[in-house]
Amino acid sequence: MSSFNHTQYFPRKSVATVGAGGRWLGVYNELDRHNVTVVGGRVVDVGVGGLILGFTNANANHNPDLFQAMKGGANNFGIVTTFTLKTYAINQIWGGIKSYSLDQLPALFAAMQEYQSKPKKDLYANLMLQAFTTNASVGAVLNMVYLKPVVNASAFAPFYSIPTTGDTTKTQSLTQMMSGQRVPPLPRWDWFATSFKPTAAVYQKIADIVTKAPELAAIQSTAGGSLAIGVQPITTNLIQTGRDHGGNSLGLQNINQTWFVLDAGWISADADAMVHNATRALNARIEDASRAEGVYEPYQFMNDASWDQDVISHYGIEGQRNMRRVQQKYDPEMVFQKLVSGGWKLPKK
Repeated sequence: MSSFNHTQYFPRKSVATVGAGGRWLGVYNELDRHNVTVVGGRVVDVGVGGLILGFTNANANHNPDLFQAMKGGANNFGIVTTFTLKTYAINQIWGGIKSYSLDQLPALFAAMQEYQSKPKKDLYANLMLQAFTTNASVGAVLNMVYLKPVVNASAFAPFYSIPTTGDTTKTQSLTQMMSGQRVPPLPRWDWFATSFKPTAAVYQKIADIVTKAPELAAIQSTAGGSLAIGVQPITTNLIQTGRDHGGNSLGLQNINQTWFVLDAGWISADADAMVHNATRALNARIEDASRAEGVYEPYQFMNDASWDQDVISHYGIEGQRNMRRVQQKYDPEMVFQKLVSGGWKLPKK
């Protein structure tokens, strides 16, 4: 699949065709030549096909049922060779990373709650909060982007009063900003995903869990053992846009929500089971807290989920029913269910 790595821009239609085997840095670099971009991966070394997810063309007008099912359907329905993506006239932006000491995490969570609760969202602004709760020397980082070259946009006002330990924000190209994202050089990683409606109370509970839970010591006990958390705000506008452009299989409620991720890294394969179980237990604590507050959301973001999380079951009954209808229509012999290994499979009835 890595040979399917082309990127071609069609200015008259404002679209780009992107090979499913490419990586996002190559896509962004090619489109920078035309001063446009597409919605893609934040981490530029991620593969195109792995983030976005054949036998036929599928879009909102042609085979729309397959188009909807494949958005969230992983490798259950076919092989994608090319994506046609809408382009946007975006090049120069303001953004970068603000760094904080770990003791600022409660203040950062409070600012995140304020940012997410604004009734009118600035659609040019977005961010992701990460904190390395097993490594105080790294602390917390706020990845910020404003999709215009506007310095210190008011959309990020809740964060400006929090003292920083570092700041790389500046006017630059979107590709330059995303290329500044770095993954710590550890050979082994595991992720767990969960979602919830953002409230001050649930953020306060999570701040305690991710800094005080006993599972942290277990992760730290192994060579290179590290834990990072990620807070990704998702708006109603984003969810509605997905519905308006052919829909998807995800079963998302049209509400403001947080997609939360735990990232665990370590060195030795001997610690695989221990780190996995400790991170799973941490995720369970967070889900218990969100349920106790009445804000739990069942969705699990596939790109942040661990191998044993039942991602597709969390799409809901109707989403799974639609996916089974698509499977029976386009792959009645269930080739991709039975013969293609890996990935999250459509659960049996």
